[in-house]
Amino acid sequence: MKKKIILIIVLVVFILFGSGMTYSIFTSNVELDSSTSLALFVVDARKTNHIDIPLSNLKPGENISYNFSISNNSQNRQSDVTIIYNITIKTMHFMPLDISLYDSEDNLILTCDETYNRNNHNELECTSNDIEMPYLDNIKDDYSLKLEFPSRYNTTEYSSLVDFINLEINSYQKID
Repeated sequence: MKKKIILIIVLVVFILFGSGMTYSIFTSNVELDSSTSLALFVVDARKTNHIDIPLSNLKPGENISYNFSISNNSQNRQSDVTIIYNITIKTMHFMPLDISLYDSEDNLILTCDETYNRNNHNELECTSNDIEMPYLDNIKDDYSLKLEFPSRYNTTEYSSLVDFINLEINSYQKID
């Protein structure tokens, strides 16, 4: 009788402590040979997926453009997968700036203004539509971020405002 009680207690303890853990094993029967290739993103540690733009020297009446590119290749390497990406502009938007993103053909991609939502850090967060970059060709998409500080804000109340702009490129592999 004692052995049954001890066995039941051991089983209950084992079930209680062991139920939170899961174990899994993955087995694959794929055989690799020299013709097998893996699909890869092109990653270059010298490049970045975000750009920080300080605005402390921007004065009313000034216009500034920041040019950047997004590519699916680097030197002699090219991505083996189709990439979907979008561009996110984050700013506190304390300074009354006109913020616009254009492509290489001077088409307006987005205007970042108060019609967009703020994130949990109170940053104005403006995101472009998704853009597809096929893997079949070497592609380089050029962009220009244009900032305008209108001259009508040339008053002392705007003299102490500090702001920033952060560009983020968010990308992922297209899965059909």
